[in-house]
Amino acid sequence: MAAIYTRTGDKGTTGLFGGTRVPKQDPTVEAYGTLDEANATIGEAKARVEDPDMRAALQHIQQRLFVAAAELASDEAGRAVIANTISPDDVADLERLIDDSMAETGPQRNFVVPGRDLVSAALHRARTVTRRAERRMLTAAESRPVRPELIRYVNRLSDALYSLARVAEHRFDVAQLEGLVRSVVEKHLAAQSPQPRVAWSPASGFVPADVSTTADPATRFGLARYDLDVLQAMAAAAQSRGAELGVPIVFAGVDAGGHLMLLHRMEDSLLGSLDLASNKAFTAAAFKQPTADLSEASLPGAELHGIQNSNDGRVVVFGGGLPVFVDGVLCGGIGVSGGTVDQDVTIASFAMSRAKEASRS
Repeated sequence: MAAIYTRTGDKGTTGLFGGTRVPKQDPTVEAYGTLDEANATIGEAKARVEDPDMRAALQHIQQRLFVAAAELASDEAGRAVIANTISPDDVADLERLIDDSMAETGPQRNFVVPGRDLVSAALHRARTVTRRAERRMLTAAESRPVRPELIRYVNRLSDALYSLARVAEHRFDVAQLEGLVRSVVEKHLAAQSPQPRVAWSPASGFVPADVSTTADPATRFGLARYDLDVLQAMAAAAQSRGAELGVPIVFAGVDAGGHLMLLHRMEDSLLGSLDLASNKAFTAAAFKQPTADLSEASLPGAELHGIQNSNDGRVVVFGGGLPVFVDGVLCGGIGVSGGTVDQDVTIASFAMSRAKEASRS
């Protein structure tokens, strides 16, 4: 069996692909050595990741880093025979990964402190080592040619690792909040005995325990679909009910990802209702339950106290927001703002009930 050691580096030099020997502290060696370190830290992160798509993305990145390091470790003669190199397509792949990640997490409005969870912490470490590799490559480029595509790739890679770390943090936060909500609901329901048993699941919200959790928690509304036409019917119904009550309201509807689909404002409605209606719809979709159900759990001393400060302050913990389910699948949420809490709840429920015909047409 061939030995790992060759003794050729005992005098402090190493060979580049192509035959040139250079000192081990040469900037080029520092560059590809740090890139190798970045690859190893990405491997650490990958070992902690459970999501198969994220693991596959990290695996592909590691394979491309071997290609990048091989080019850096080559002299002019070696580079002349390398066929597989980093290309603009590789940079574009990373940019797509960044865009997809940011679409899930939304824009960052605060500084990120690494260490929220093990996966994101490992990805942040990989990001910082990659930044250092980029600096080492720029130093090496002062004395030897380094293709611009290589530098661009490593620059984008640190951004990609940052965006993946944010995805990991976001998913961790969502899982933690769902666990807290489940715990609070179970304790609250246990205290309600001998009231009829009710179960809660992150997929379906509140449903009777003797009803399948795949059933639509808004079964009484009988919605068959959820799209812009249905939302417009809801908005018209909300406006009609608001006019009857003498309450100028704002109606908002979001999709399952919390993205705004429709914002309908009655004349003379409060300016502040624009954000409130949108955020009620977002909260109902984000937590898969009516916003009113978060009220008690968010009080001082309760387990979810302060939840209204999460998600960049978009969480609303009083009535007026309802999740929308079709066949047990979350499709989005609606929100109404403009009157008292009871009026907003009444109008939102009326809008949901009147959308039945529109959803079946």
